[in-house]
Amino acid sequence: MLMGQFCFGQNLVLNPSFEQYDTCPDGMTRINYAIPWKQPLINISTSDYFNTCSNNIALLQCLNEIKPRTGSGYAGISPYGDSGWQEYIEIKTNEPLQFNKQYCISFFAHLFNQTTYAIDRLGALITDTMVTTDNVHNPILISPQVESAEWFFYKDTNNWERIEGSFIAHGGENWLTIGNFHKSIDTHTIIAGIYSNFYAYYLIDDVAVYECDAPVYTANAGGNKTICKGESVQIGMPRYDEYLYEWHRMDGTLVDTTSYLTVSPTATTSYVLSVKDFKFDVTTDTVTVVVDDAMCTQIYIPNIFSPNGDGQNDVFRLLGEQIASVHLQVYNRWGNMVFESNDMSYAWDGMYQGKACEVGVYAWMAEIVMKNGTNLFRKGNVSLVR
Repeated sequence: MLMGQFCFGQNLVLNPSFEQYDTCPDGMTRINYAIPWKQPLINISTSDYFNTCSNNIALLQCLNEIKPRTGSGYAGISPYGDSGWQEYIEIKTNEPLQFNKQYCISFFAHLFNQTTYAIDRLGALITDTMVTTDNVHNPILISPQVESAEWFFYKDTNNWERIEGSFIAHGGENWLTIGNFHKSIDTHTIIAGIYSNFYAYYLIDDVAVYECDAPVYTANAGGNKTICKGESVQIGMPRYDEYLYEWHRMDGTLVDTTSYLTVSPTATTSYVLSVKDFKFDVTTDTVTVVVDDAMCTQIYIPNIFSPNGDGQNDVFRLLGEQIASVHLQVYNRWGNMVFESNDMSYAWDGMYQGKACEVGVYAWMAEIVMKNGTNLFRKGNVSLVR
């Protein structure tokens, strides 16, 4: 079953976190299931695909010990083995690179916690055509545009480590390959653990190719809000494609995965918005929703008015000695705004475009600033009678 849909945006890598698949992996050597990822080997696959959808014990054991950096899946490759064994993963970008533009490439690597070796110089190569090899013992010996530093060993078995760099495109490149671009005999290694295997094994996640000057949006939970008990308020930021959102309470409890969040706490509560952008950088922002019934009792908001010209209750407005300013909007039952004002002395008289509005219930919302500087958001309904 095909899971999810591809999005075209600033990251030119499709399925960058290995979430989508056409078949859930039932064992190792299944990287081609994570469409459209491939392996350079002709007609065969040895690189691995891990996803929590699997029932395979070996895959699930690895996923249980090393969580994906994003989502439910990641790839696995052995870029070095004593016998000369070297694996890669590759993918076609969703569009060719443009001439003379600067591009950034990044991906995250995690050394498997039961592997003998750690290596340096993991790299990312981008080419005009698909790179192939006919044997895992025949490495791809092309200098990659992005490569980790020589003698810097990726040996952390507890955390994901980022490998990144930039280059100027000559134009037309659209095949990305990740792995080790040096012969095994020329690959630097250190001992990572004492195991019966004689290779290095890395997990790969969160791959990105993007124009280095692409705009990036950071987490913005919005300003602090004050509400009355029983009311709700919206917090958050606009949603951007290729961005992932998580809302947590301060104790770490996950609340939602939307960009905007409507909350109605019964007591003052802080919420943390975590945003992972298209290149998988994470930013956070915190907003506090204050529940202050004492403040709210200083505001009078009628729930009915009768604009019949008798001089009694003829207009709808918010009243309160401690109110500094109000932005008031009123909507009819079809969602059309029939009144808006930023002037406290300007009240709704039940008219819209020079005509008397029909009897009925109207929704209103108000942004209120108190004289002490507190910002309140209120909303409700008012009945128009005659």
